[in-house]
Formats: sequence, structure tokens, C-alpha cells
Amino acid sequence: MTSTPGGPEDRRLRRKSAAFRLKHDVGKALRWSAPDARETDMEALRARLTADLLPRTSGGSANRDVLGSFFEWKREEGPLFAGDDPDLEAVERAVAVLRRLAPGLPSLEENSLLALDDATLEATRVCTAFYRRIALDSGSERVRFRGARG
Repeated sequence: MTSTPGGPEDRRLRRKSAAFRLKHDVGKALRWSAPDARETDMEALRARLTADLLPRTSGGSANRDVLGSFFEWKREEGPLFAGDDPDLEAVERAVAVLRRLAPGLPSLEENSLLALDDATLEATRVCTAFYRRIALDSGSERVRFRGARG
């Protein structure tokens, strides 16, 4: 049995692809150059956050505006998922912190820099958790037919 366009299999793959896009375009991009342990020097932390969060046009080195990527994803892919999804709500909360703090990044005090870094870590964590849950709940992408070996 093959899936028809718009059928359950198509929707499952679209959801999985959308979840991966969120994990990659937002979750990974937020911490692209993050070290294993947070910088102890606040200017090094500021430089790394600037590089990861701000696009080149705003003084950073990110290829794209990460926050813009999230809102683009939400507009295009968000309708595939329940509005009250706990992982997506957690991403929204972390993005709200990013939206509030990122514009002032060049002059943020230490506590705000740490809060911004914590928000990037949380957003990355929940984007990954969301993707894993969607990928696992959706089942394997391999379709096996009765009698098939493999």
C-alpha cells in the first residue's frame, strides 16, 4: 500500500521534516559556536552570543537571523502541531527571552548575558527534545512489507 499525497504517511513525514528543521535551523544555530563549558570571561561570552545570535547585517556572523528563522518556521510549519505542545511552548518561552535580550547584546550586564546564554541552551534542548519525540512517535521511516527481509 502506498501513501497518497496528503495522506497519513505524507503528514507523518512532513511533521518529522518540520521538527528536524526546527532543531537544525533554530536549535543548532543558537549554539553554533558554544564551547562545552560556558565562558568565564563575560566579553568572550558576549562575542560568542553576538556571533551566534546576530546576523552579519547586525554585527554577528550568523548566516541568518535565528529569531527570524523561528518565526518563519512557526508560520510555515507550526500549524502541523498542536498549539499547546509542551515542547513548543518551552521553545516559545526561551525565544521570548531571546527577543527581549538579544537586541541589547552589546551592552548587557553579566546577569542578562548569563540569562541569554541560558535561554539559548534551553531553546536548543527543547528543540532537540521536540524533534526526538516527533521522530520516535511517528515511527520508523522504513516501510516493510510482509514477507520482506531486512
